[in-house]
Amino acid sequence: MNTIKYLVLLFWLAFAQMTTLSAQKLNLAEERIFRAEAARLVEEYYKALPEILGKSKDSVTIQEDNEEGDSVDKKVSYQQQFINRFFRNNDIYIFNDLSPDSEPDPSAQRVMTIDEYLGQLKYYYGDQSKGKFESRMNSANVTQVGYNSQAPEKFFYAKVEVERKFKGMYLGRYFTDNTKKLDFYVQTMDKPDTRLKEFKIIGIDFKSVQVINENLSAAEATAKGLRLFDEEDFEKAFKYLIKHKDDKKLRKNSNATWALGYMYFWGRGTERSDKEMVEWLELSAKQDNLYALHYLGENYYFGEYGVEEDEDKAFKYIKEAARKGFAESQFFLAERYQKGEGIKQSDRLAKKWYGKASKQGHLKARYALKAIGG
Repeated sequence: MNTIKYLVLLFWLAFAQMTTLSAQKLNLAEERIFRAEAARLVEEYYKALPEILGKSKDSVTIQEDNEEGDSVDKKVSYQQQFINRFFRNNDIYIFNDLSPDSEPDPSAQRVMTIDEYLGQLKYYYGDQSKGKFESRMNSANVTQVGYNSQAPEKFFYAKVEVERKFKGMYLGRYFTDNTKKLDFYVQTMDKPDTRLKEFKIIGIDFKSVQVINENLSAAEATAKGLRLFDEEDFEKAFKYLIKHKDDKKLRKNSNATWALGYMYFWGRGTERSDKEMVEWLELSAKQDNLYALHYLGENYYFGEYGVEEDEDKAFKYIKEAARKGFAESQFFLAERYQKGEGIKQSDRLAKKWYGKASKQGHLKARYALKAIGG
């Protein structure tokens, strides 16, 4: 293995293990907090869900970084703000529980992304001229707390068994009072300063219908594969995902394409392949997956693992991930600014990006910021 390739491997290993202080197990007090917060997040989700109907055309102003690390105003839809609040990203697969009937239409799409789900919500319950749509969580029971130690950013997840209730008018003329049981998966990152403080929904599964693996649709198999990937069952995850590798929706899903690229790089669930890894990560990066953007950026910077050195491409990817808030990219960018490697040297920008990564619990960024007087 040549020197550059060895250094790149060290970067990947360091990235995969950057939360070195994590205990990998919550103590009793922490687990109680996690269980309570996971249930509370689901409760807030159901309380906020009807607001989508009345604010679907509204826009809100949020703060977003530009390439220089300065905060700028950006308008997004209320729906996107809702997704940002509750979900890891737009490509989370969730069960379609919106049918007003006690049992869903067998011909209806069983699982869909959160964007598709909110579109269906508006279709069924959007006309509220004759009544008000209400949703709430009746009960929640955390049945499992797990830990993903092999993710680029390690995380804890809780499986929450939820009974929810929809009540009100649908299709403008019918009434429903519908209760369903679902399993929610809630994630919290395991890193300093953010541990047990930031929570996101990473999946919603339907639990009352059993299906045979071979009969799963592409969307169902993708949802199943991603759940197994988060639970570190890579062999099964790869089989579910690769079976539908030519499906258009899978290829446009940032989480599925990222998962395949990750497994091809590490040889988890399949044999290692740089060629396949690059193909899948390129697809994922097009959908703004932060991990794919960062890994590809590093690969192009060092010119290894299936790509030739290309600093322009490298910084394009790294800057985009940093701008979107990915701490490891912010740290990488800060180091390059500090050292003037591949980019014009700037202590000002180095301090700015070190500071942003430090606020997210990145320990190396915190030490680097102190070292340069930030």
